[in-house]
Amino acid sequence: MSEVSQEGPFFEVGGDAISPDDLDIDLAKSLFDFVQNHGGHAATVEELRRIDRRIEVIVLNLTTCISQEPKYGVLPEERLAVAFINDEPAVVPLRKEFPLTPHSYGLPIESVLPGSMTICLDDRPWDDAKADYSGAEIIRRAISWFGRVDTGKVDDALQLPHTIFLPAEQTIVMCSTLQTQFCDPKGPPVFVRLKALGESDNYLVAEAYEAADTTDPTGNSAGEFVGFTLGVRAQNSGAMWHRPTHLGHLRSMLAGGQEDLLELLRRRLNEILNTPGHALERLYGYRMLIQFVVVNESQDSVEPMFLGTEASLGEIGVATGLLFKTPEGVAHSFGRCLPVGEIDEQLLEGIRLMSANLSFSFEGEVASIYAGHDEQWREEIGKNVVVLGAGSIGSQCITSLVREGAFEKLTIVDDDVFAPHNLARHVLRGSALGNSKTAMLSDDLRAIRTDLVIETICEKLLSARQSEKLNETLATSDRILDLTASLGASRTLSAISKRSRAISAFFNPSGSAVVVLQEDAARTLDLANLEALYYAEICQNQSLFDHLRPGDQAVVSGGQCRSVTSRIPASKAAMLSSIAASVLGNNMPSSEPSITIASINADGGTNMHRVTPTIGSMSVDANGWKICLTDAVARKLQNFRDAHLPNETGGILLGVVDHSRKRIDISMGLEAPPDSSGSPSSFERGVQGSIDSIAEARARTMHQLTYVGEWHSHPRGARTTPSLTDAAQLVMLREELMAEQRPPAMVIVGDSGSNPISLEVHQ
Repeated sequence: MSEVSQEGPFFEVGGDAISPDDLDIDLAKSLFDFVQNHGGHAATVEELRRIDRRIEVIVLNLTTCISQEPKYGVLPEERLAVAFINDEPAVVPLRKEFPLTPHSYGLPIESVLPGSMTICLDDRPWDDAKADYSGAEIIRRAISWFGRVDTGKVDDALQLPHTIFLPAEQTIVMCSTLQTQFCDPKGPPVFVRLKALGESDNYLVAEAYEAADTTDPTGNSAGEFVGFTLGVRAQNSGAMWHRPTHLGHLRSMLAGGQEDLLELLRRRLNEILNTPGHALERLYGYRMLIQFVVVNESQDSVEPMFLGTEASLGEIGVATGLLFKTPEGVAHSFGRCLPVGEIDEQLLEGIRLMSANLSFSFEGEVASIYAGHDEQWREEIGKNVVVLGAGSIGSQCITSLVREGAFEKLTIVDDDVFAPHNLARHVLRGSALGNSKTAMLSDDLRAIRTDLVIETICEKLLSARQSEKLNETLATSDRILDLTASLGASRTLSAISKRSRAISAFFNPSGSAVVVLQEDAARTLDLANLEALYYAEICQNQSLFDHLRPGDQAVVSGGQCRSVTSRIPASKAAMLSSIAASVLGNNMPSSEPSITIASINADGGTNMHRVTPTIGSMSVDANGWKICLTDAVARKLQNFRDAHLPNETGGILLGVVDHSRKRIDISMGLEAPPDSSGSPSSFERGVQGSIDSIAEARARTMHQLTYVGEWHSHPRGARTTPSLTDAAQLVMLREELMAEQRPPAMVIVGDSGSNPISLEVHQ
């Protein structure tokens, strides 16, 4: 730090006085010319100087244009030294009592410039900013800075947040568990090993270990440290300071500090050396890693910083008067000073310091902060989650969510092996070929977040044939993500009663949209119910007209007609997977059921179509079949009835038929054909256009919707139990569907109230 003259209110600039003709730096010439010829109302030049033959300095008296009661203690006129170092200007307040303010920088401790700090004119790197600068710009920015300091509104969108220390060249990466151990100023010392991440020494990862398990570290430079924390309070109002370069700088490293840092360090070292159980000879050989936890009282913020030594703890003990070096042949290489001796300033200056910032390991909480999520989101999305499917959409969605901090435990379920055609869209690479997708994907995810617990089950979800382990996992998880892109998996999940809530995501065949189906918290609507409602939405919404039309989208990938892969480019698959991950992250905290269809336009834009179905459903059993009707479909049928009252009306029921699971989900009811006839006491359904309507629904849903029965309404006041005519029609429907080997469904719609809908089947 510059020597402070005890005489006068200002720091002396030093160096040699020069004339305007001696200025060599173009920006310095520009500043001098502007002030002399145009800026007399704003500033006056006091003197010109050159320091160390390379730094040109213009000393100004600047009119700051402040109010009568400024937020900080600045004056209407301030003396500034504008120093040009390699063309870059540094504006140094010369008044000794100049206040600490936000967005100012402490000068390096050994700086040749006068004063103790510089004000921050521009946060940009000089290479980016210099094109904007002239002498006039320096004056404008200085006056602007004082104007913001005057009001206390120093922050703006382009300024860095308040910190205490300028960033160091090195960064220590530390997990939250180790950081917690470090953060206790009165706790036992922490033994850590620092290792370089990759080829660069700029990032060092800290690993904890037991000191008793290591060899004697005396003379070992491999990176073993004894670490501890010193808590320091400061009132620097947001000014940033340079870190010390050697141990002798500790007393002058932090302006506004309330305690002598060297004395704090000495007391802490004395406690560590007196801790019972430490093998002193081993302890003396460790290097020292100090974490300073600096509490900035002016800004109510805390900033950690690390200082590591190349010297051993024994050598530091000698420099601080706690130890003395013993002669050769003595049991210990160092002895205790009793009483404690004096601090040796010369030895302290010889103990070099490595300064480092703290970076937390990329764990769940840190990842969620980077992603803009909070802890509540992590709770609501589910911490113990089962993922069915480790294919293209599964691998990409889960990787994105893991990077966002989701999940503490994942169980990945898939029986597939990574094949050459999977390289088209999967996150895995060629090195994974021939290996289990679950194993290789779990390795990748662990490499992203070391805190993530991952289990794998190499198995396919099959109806009533899954293993006991998979059944237990499905039952005990917080959430199930079905990312198999398989109808079989979602329908099998719907048939499993003892399981957690599920959400399913898949691409449409043409790769133009992604669909996300989410069950409600109580699972009143399961995935099969939602699938049926999804098909109805496709049929009823004209914007989704071509959503499920297949087109030429499959190629043989393995020499067999059934070994096919969709023809979707990786860029589109990545876009759709990203959208799916976003929808999953947004929807999963909700307790409501939902159907989300996100479509990509030709120009890359996204149309988001979302439906929140009415919660509620009913079902009946018929000869081993289960027929389901959701409240969402029932309400639409009720609306059809209301529109035709007082006459009766009716129409065709379309639904999803699953023969392997013996389940029918009624998806929608069609309105009465135009040749139908209805009166207050009767209804006869016509046939005009019915065959075409069924064919169109089948075509728009890839043949998933089909005819499943009939619906009709009863007049006001009538019950919804089947009449004799209705019973006869059920018999006729059964005869018609005998070839399909499934029962027919009949829905009767009546007055709203306790029993507005009757779902009947022929037993």
